Amino acid sequence: MSASANSHSTYQTTHRLTESESTLADGSVAISVTARIDYNLRFAKQAVLVVGDNTEQYSQLASQFLVSLSNVNHSDTQDKHINVAFVAASSKLNDIQIRCRLIEQLFVNTLFDPEKSLAVSVLGFAKQHGESISIVIDHAHALSLQVKYELCQLVTLAKKSKLTINVVLFGLTEAAQQLAINKSLFKNKMAIIDAESGQVIGLDDKKMMITKSASPILLWQKISLVSAILLIGAALTWIYLLIAEDANNQAFNIKEQTVLESGTLQSLSSPNVNDISDNENTRQMQKKQKTALLEPSVHASESSDIVQATSEEINQALMTIQSVTPIKKIPAKAGDVLQALAIADNKIDAEVINIQSKETVNQNPAAEITNNYYQSKAKEYENGYVIQIAGFSDERLSDRFLSLYPEENLHSYQKQLNGKEFTVITTKAFPNKTEAKSIIQSLPIQLIERKPWVKPISSVINEINTFKR
Repeated sequence: MSASANSHSTYQTTHRLTESESTLADGSVAISVTARIDYNLRFAKQAVLVVGDNTEQYSQLASQFLVSLSNVNHSDTQDKHINVAFVAASSKLNDIQIRCRLIEQLFVNTLFDPEKSLAVSVLGFAKQHGESISIVIDHAHALSLQVKYELCQLVTLAKKSKLTINVVLFGLTEAAQQLAINKSLFKNKMAIIDAESGQVIGLDDKKMMITKSASPILLWQKISLVSAILLIGAALTWIYLLIAEDANNQAFNIKEQTVLESGTLQSLSSPNVNDISDNENTRQMQKKQKTALLEPSVHASESSDIVQATSEEINQALMTIQSVTPIKKIPAKAGDVLQALAIADNKIDAEVINIQSKETVNQNPAAEITNNYYQSKAKEYENGYVIQIAGFSDERLSDRFLSLYPEENLHSYQKQLNGKEFTVITTKAFPNKTEAKSIIQSLPIQLIERKPWVKPISSVINEINTFKR
């Protein structure tokens, strides 16, 4: 910027400050928030964060600041054109998506690496183009601490390189409290302005401190959680003991019933004379065997004759052994038979399903990476767009991902990322950006959770050409 333009801009800023100044009851001077932002950008040359207690306060100020930037671009002919990028942050947007949206607004059709810091990529492009840059972000409390730090570093490095890069953030007081917790990173790098009064707030201000009333609530929540876990554990233990006791009682009752049934059957069976005589003969034979085993020497000394059992006694003993009551066979119930058949059918179905799934995997190999598709679509659609879904540095993972969604007609291409091959998964091409955005909501929920974003086909072609080099 020339000296005359700089002096003219300073005069305009001073004039606006004079018009917006008003004296408060305590004698201090209140300045509008827009004038305070201009003052910090012109003289302090720091990143600015405007915080409010609700969304209406800071969002209205963000709109006013954007209008003031457009007025400067059209009315002040001595200033250079300011390249403006505006992003409404959200918790659904990750750091890479924030970087992509900022760089794509500032530098159209420019190949960049979204994983690099904004302080490196934006500063490099600003040196090449040599124009003033203003970055405005609404809902800054949804930004991560990493992105906030990259924006502060961008302003600091631009100041050293004598470049004009302004960063203004608008959000809730939570964003300033996050900076206060990490004030060693943001000290003298970001100015915090109150959206209601327009006064500058320091990182050590009482408003930046988190209230202590939150700690007892957290402690109470922890105590209640531990108590609930203990109660659930005690209830599960009690239920387990009841089930075990019931199972033991049932087993004991079954055994007792079996013994009673066997005794009843023996008592109901009418004994006859032959059975009684057989039992007596068997007892006599057992007594003879015991006496023969216990006192062999006595029998040998007293009598030389050995008493042998007759054939009738042996037959009666064998018949007695065979007359033992056999095990009673209980017929199975119809419910037990049906349950066994159902279990067998489920096992057979599971085996059939496993075999079919293996055959499906073998019949549906992973899609090949073809870059010709994007080149043909770039010729067909002048301003075509695709939806970028995922990216993999391992080709096996990308092939496996493509095999999971064969019906979605996904495509892929390779690019160079950090010196390595990187495979990018996209949808088919669409003729315009509106149609591409409308298709995102119709994707499967697993793909929507990956937070896909719309990307021009021209950017894809640039990445493919860079990879081929």
